[in-house]
Amino acid sequence: MIPVLALALALLTEPAPGDGLRLAPDPSAGPALAPSAASPASSGTPWLPVGAALGGLAAGAAALAAGFWTTRREDGEAVGSAEPLVVFVPGHGSGPAAGVFAHLAMLMGIDPTDARYFDYRWADGGTDHVGASQNASIDETADALAGYLAGLSALGRPLYVVGFSKGGAGIAELVARWDRGQPGAANVAGAALLDPPLASGIHGFLQSLGTLWGPLADDGGYHPVGCSLWGCTDSRAHLGETSGVQVMVVRNPQSGVTNFADIPEGLTVYEASDGGPGFWDTLFTRPWALMSRISEAHNAVLHDPRVADCIVAEMWGTDSCSLPPAGGGSNVPSWLENLVPGGEAAGADPRLPSLV
Repeated sequence: MIPVLALALALLTEPAPGDGLRLAPDPSAGPALAPSAASPASSGTPWLPVGAALGGLAAGAAALAAGFWTTRREDGEAVGSAEPLVVFVPGHGSGPAAGVFAHLAMLMGIDPTDARYFDYRWADGGTDHVGASQNASIDETADALAGYLAGLSALGRPLYVVGFSKGGAGIAELVARWDRGQPGAANVAGAALLDPPLASGIHGFLQSLGTLWGPLADDGGYHPVGCSLWGCTDSRAHLGETSGVQVMVVRNPQSGVTNFADIPEGLTVYEASDGGPGFWDTLFTRPWALMSRISEAHNAVLHDPRVADCIVAEMWGTDSCSLPPAGGGSNVPSWLENLVPGGEAAGADPRLPSLV
């Protein structure tokens, strides 16, 4: 229990300088994006299911309009091209996505005209990038992203979606919906999830602490394991197989708490260690530097040439990613995943209810 208490205390009391514990800090100050063509929709009230549903529907419509007007501007310019459009989705506490992904896009060799950027203001309805990325729930994110991709699909070009941190969780939620039969996956060839907070159990609860205070870590309330009278299912298992979306995950095992420890069946996971000390090494040797180390390790995937090359290889289907496949858990031990009786070991998800 001592390491768990130390972790929780550190998460709550010791934000690192600058970006702190945001699961997706903005590593560079990119140019401000123009507001979406449609008026942003207000998010639903958390405790009113009907209000939340209407808020999500409106958010999706706003993002659909944004994609539609982008399509109108480019129609006839790129229709029929085999060159994929790469859609970047930032994470919690992020500024404009163009700045977050500037270095990664350069390493990938993407022409600026082939890059598109998701804006959390379409999901939250706010006017501030950071505030919107902190306030948007995972459901609102998936709704708005679905609308945006639907608008872009009118170009007739394949789409490849890249999400960092909470953005990766939002993509995972949307692909899981497509796997369950929701339309929208036709033009999406694949997705890369970079150091995504896809954990469940106690680990997943810790990744949702940003719902209490924005600058803390947050996965938007992502909830991968669902249970009913007939058993439990993990939406991460075989993610994208039913909908035909090729999903791969790249994580830095040294960042520990910002991604996930287990490897769901049928999910391609690569390791991209930055070579620095791990979570537990830092906790027990330099606890005062824990938060800055987590942030550093988490952001490393955005600046690693191996990660960029792996994404390009997966995007073009060459099966030439040089990163090693994950052969085990991250630096968060299995006992943390199974701390609560009846938790993941029993197939249930014991996470406390999200406050989003």
